[in-house]
Amino acid sequence: MKQSLRQKQKLSVKITASLGNQIKLLSLSGFEISSKLNGLIDDYFDEDDKKIAHFKDEYLIDRYKNVLYQGNDYQNILTEELDSDIRQKLLQQLELTPFDEAENLIGEYLIDSVESNGRLDPEIDYQDIKSIVFEDLQNKISDKDIEKVLRIIQNFEPPGCAFRNINESLYIQIENLELSNEEKVTLKEALRDLLTEKVEIHQLSNDIKNNLDKLTLNPAGSFGSTIQNYIRPDLVALKDKNEWQVSLNDEFMSKKLLERVKSKINSVENEETITSRSFLNGLERRQQTLLVVSEFIVEAQKNFLNGESGKRAISNKEIANKLELSTSTVSRIVRNKYIQLPDKVVPLIALLERRINKHKEGKDVTGGDLQILLSQIIQNEDKSNPLSDENLKFVLKDSFGVVLSRRTIAKYRLELEIPSSRERYLL
Repeated sequence: MKQSLRQKQKLSVKITASLGNQIKLLSLSGFEISSKLNGLIDDYFDEDDKKIAHFKDEYLIDRYKNVLYQGNDYQNILTEELDSDIRQKLLQQLELTPFDEAENLIGEYLIDSVESNGRLDPEIDYQDIKSIVFEDLQNKISDKDIEKVLRIIQNFEPPGCAFRNINESLYIQIENLELSNEEKVTLKEALRDLLTEKVEIHQLSNDIKNNLDKLTLNPAGSFGSTIQNYIRPDLVALKDKNEWQVSLNDEFMSKKLLERVKSKINSVENEETITSRSFLNGLERRQQTLLVVSEFIVEAQKNFLNGESGKRAISNKEIANKLELSTSTVSRIVRNKYIQLPDKVVPLIALLERRINKHKEGKDVTGGDLQILLSQIIQNEDKSNPLSDENLKFVLKDSFGVVLSRRTIAKYRLELEIPSSRERYLL
């Protein structure tokens, strides 16, 4: 037997571990991303930093939402619009509290620094309060004096407002429940066990679950026009006149925070920093890609969002071609993402609609479009000579430029519960 050596060229693409991890970031949900960023921060930060503290507390709120509201997915609650906002409510109670002049001034400053969700402004500086009290009253006060007034305000109605971190708010709310001291301790322990995943919500007793239901992650939620969501949407879409504007919902995961984290990582040299830098680079690409894709989708569906028409047919492939991205990238980026519309939160993928005609064959049509057309055609047909599915096929093509198979037409006619032409003739 004659032996020979054959050489065969083979083209292959090798995906490095770093690139593979960045690709995976595209399909992760916002909570999964913030979890990874939180782990990274834990590895590199131990000093007190306001931006870091704000991020970690917002992440903790999301953790609570995930363990307390399991199974509620993207349900959102719009609170009733009331005449007074949370600051006015707290100020009314401040006026009834027997404070001296300095304490009143401290209280007014603190209440003015309460945000719409009940949180105390993370940037608040006690030194500013001391300066104002000294300038107005020539009184020198200490941090302890400010803390005393803050603690009283935090126990105003609704309890837990003016909180600096969500645990502080929840524990104050627990202290204000009509429970025994033993029950309060048990409830706090249950919260800690949920966060550390020692237990799941369904493993708790009914009494504990009922008491947990009395707590809120947004203590100011009963006032003003605050929106409380069970999950944090990745994007926000708002209508300005006739135009829709889309932005990333990254207030707590801001560019300044990421720059702070990146600077910290760059100041350290070890084997882990390569993986950490790769994660941050991938996160930046993810955010940029998510924004441009969502802007394209919202623009494409603006007539639907305006209530002027149904959703237009749009596919991952069309988005990829228009934005010069790969189809797989688009498929990943629209997965597990949520967008806040003016009245509700929906999955981003819900704004996509599959065409039922073949690509580039006739006018694009969705299932909803076809049902409307079939209803109109059959409603106006000659009742003595009803149109068969085959005839409906020709009418759709000649009158509307819609090219579909007879089988597809029959399927959507049946979904509309419209009888066949023979049955319609007998009616």
